[in-house]
Amino acid sequence: MIENSSSLILIQVICVLCIAATVAWTIMVVPMRVAPSASWRFALANFSILLGMLLYIQRTDEPSYLHWLVADNIILIGFCFLRWGAQRLYHLKSSHRFDLMILLVTITLMLLVKPQTSSSAYLMIILSCSAATFFFMLAKDHYVAFKANFTAFATYWLVIPILIIGLMFLTRAFILMAYPDNVATYAAFNTKESIPILWTYIFLILMVNILIIGNTINRLVVKIMTLANKDTLTGLWNRNALQNKLDIEHERWLRDRVSYSVILIDLDHFKQVNDQFGHAAGDEVLKAAAKQLSSITRKIDYLCRFGGEEFVLVLSLTDEEKAFKVAEKLQQTLAEIKINWNGAVIETQASIGCVTISEDIAAEDLLQHADKAMYHAKASGRNCIKSANSTKAQTYSI
Repeated sequence: MIENSSSLILIQVICVLCIAATVAWTIMVVPMRVAPSASWRFALANFSILLGMLLYIQRTDEPSYLHWLVADNIILIGFCFLRWGAQRLYHLKSSHRFDLMILLVTITLMLLVKPQTSSSAYLMIILSCSAATFFFMLAKDHYVAFKANFTAFATYWLVIPILIIGLMFLTRAFILMAYPDNVATYAAFNTKESIPILWTYIFLILMVNILIIGNTINRLVVKIMTLANKDTLTGLWNRNALQNKLDIEHERWLRDRVSYSVILIDLDHFKQVNDQFGHAAGDEVLKAAAKQLSSITRKIDYLCRFGGEEFVLVLSLTDEEKAFKVAEKLQQTLAEIKINWNGAVIETQASIGCVTISEDIAAEDLLQHADKAMYHAKASGRNCIKSANSTKAQTYSI
């Protein structure tokens, strides 16, 4: 039981923080619906830590599996939920099996001694090592999630606080191994000597929740920005995102004189598909076209749905001759589409216009030149390719 009044006040502060965090994450789930699958795990994490702390402060000199083994492992389960929530938030591979194995090993080791005050140093060493493992793995999860979207500097500063928490638990384990008689200072909560440890717990709870809330909000903002720049039907980038990519490529052209090209693809007779088979069939054609086009584009290229049945492909580091060859591949892969719709087969053709940046073509006029080349292809009988930079043309017969 808690006998020191200062320790009792700090324990109460910790419980209040856990309650507030549990409520806040629950609100994120209902009614706000902000990353609900991750948020309810974060809520359970804080609730588990709260429950573990409430059981912990009931310890006496009498042996008690509830107040020792159960309390410690409920806190560890809370750390597991922190990790599982992060994995859901960042769409990482689940670590349930590994984490549950760590919990099973922890419980097994704790069962080797009687849960009482005389065994507290041993029990705290096991708890601290397991907690350190969970936080090190949590730091690894955050590093994997952040390194693709942040600079190295930002990534390290977002991961380092979690690593510090893991190091604090590991340091406590080593101190208790070296000085088991100092358990009242480094592990217990019911003595005057434990006050710095209690303040550390308050700091950790605040830091972890602030960090994860910040990451959740950042993830939400990124998702909103992505949705704003994505076509909902095909999953490709939309017209809003296209201009930013063109600006980036043109800045590279101005700086390094590295050519880039734009290909505008228009599906032939698409209106007839909608009129004859319905808009649902037309949507399937667009999704199939997007999938086919994506399958042969490079990672450095930028494919977007320009509007209606039109697609635009921005080719980095590509001159006129290479762009024309890419256009040929695009035309051929679109010709492979055959959609069975209510017993009928829908095939696809495309008229394609190409343009490559040059001294006599302004950046703001690039899409207009590609558009004119595409209409030239349509006027030439459709299902062919025209380049705005030359008189090249090719017809591909299906």
